[in-house]
Amino acid sequence: MIVTLCTSDLRVEVRPDAGGRIAQITMGETPILLGAESPEVSDPVLGWGCFPMVPWAGRLRGATFPWRGKYVKLPREALRMEGPHALHGTCTNHPWNVVAQSASSMVMRIELEETGWPFGGWAEQRISLSPTSVQMEMSVHSEKTEFPAQIGWHPWFATPEWLDVDFSTMHRRDTEGIATAELVEPAPPPWDDCFTGALHAPRLRVNGLDLELTSDCSHWVVYNPPTHGVCIEPQSGPPDMFNMFSAPELGVVAPGRPLTRHFIIAFRGRAT
Repeated sequence: MIVTLCTSDLRVEVRPDAGGRIAQITMGETPILLGAESPEVSDPVLGWGCFPMVPWAGRLRGATFPWRGKYVKLPREALRMEGPHALHGTCTNHPWNVVAQSASSMVMRIELEETGWPFGGWAEQRISLSPTSVQMEMSVHSEKTEFPAQIGWHPWFATPEWLDVDFSTMHRRDTEGIATAELVEPAPPPWDDCFTGALHAPRLRVNGLDLELTSDCSHWVVYNPPTHGVCIEPQSGPPDMFNMFSAPELGVVAPGRPLTRHFIIAFRGRAT
């Protein structure tokens, strides 16, 4: 199932059935994302498009975390795993329901209990277009109880001609490659790292198009493998934040108190 949104020269193809992701963003005739059919895609779930990460983002150590004096163990058979660690939330393998749609916007919803999240609740995505931008908003809601939550997006941009990112600090990774609470000076690329303290909005040029990324998320994960593509991922906290922080520092949702974040991909012109 593909839902196509359009405004003038901008076209966005959305796959509610494939984890509620944006499958492709095209300005004029120029695509900017790695699509499902791209020859570089090696992971049919996590290797293409721009997918939402919810109710957590990035790696979650051991697929477990403490909450209210107990350890929550997530059902590993329902998750995407990297060794013992769970990846990118519970929703990447599940369809989202379209609850509203127009020519240039749509709203999707997913019931989190159906994805294996033990606290229940739901998540909602809103995607809307202007003539020169794709505007995404995501929220996590609780029906009955408080629980920790995190929001993120995982866009796979085609290999950029240039990339301009600048951050004040980086979370040091441990021997398992998972971010820790220790903040250090950013290392040189290549990266598979989480940064905070953005000194300006991330910018890149893809297929001759200049893009600027903005978000009210506090953290950015940058992944630029040597062979193809680049991921610049806004997140409302670092990977493994459920194990890293205590409750007052977490994004905690409760009935009537959702967690909401936005992410905007804006086109700033074509290279000449």
